Amino acid sequence: MDDIKTIEFDRFELLSAYLDDEASAAERKQVEAWLATDPEFSQCYQQLLQLQRGFQSTPAPTSTPVEQTAEAVFSQVERKPKLALWATVGTAAAVSVAAITGLFSGGGSLIPQTAQNSENAENATVAINSQSDNLKPSDLLIAIEQSPVDIPVAINLSDTEAR
Repeated sequence: MDDIKTIEFDRFELLSAYLDDEASAAERKQVEAWLATDPEFSQCYQQLLQLQRGFQSTPAPTSTPVEQTAEAVFSQVERKPKLALWATVGTAAAVSVAAITGLFSGGGSLIPQTAQNSENAENATVAINSQSDNLKPSDLLIAIEQSPVDIPVAINLSDTEAR
């Protein structure tokens, strides 16, 4: 299969040289013989010929002065730090508004609160929102029946490489 690709590549290179008038007389005869006998080769020739004509008819871009190009580059470079500054200021303002809204919305309070159950006042449980320095790790255990997140199964890479 690689031999076929090599032959096709060589034919394509020879066709390209033929289009660019860089082929020798013997190479030109060979390309003309292929054009006469091989419809796929002839179709490739037509496509390359259209592409070549399209490139030749495309106008060359006008050149801009070096000073103008340099000014455009430097204006872009100078603008980026300003955008970063405004993004930082905007983020800080948003965080400040969120913090102030959280403090004064009435939902959260900095004063310790108690939870009460008005239905069963006799069996009421009181929880105080305060800091305790006497906590032990065993006081913080929570019993759950199922993990709150999926725990991935470990894969032994040496087993998968052996397959």
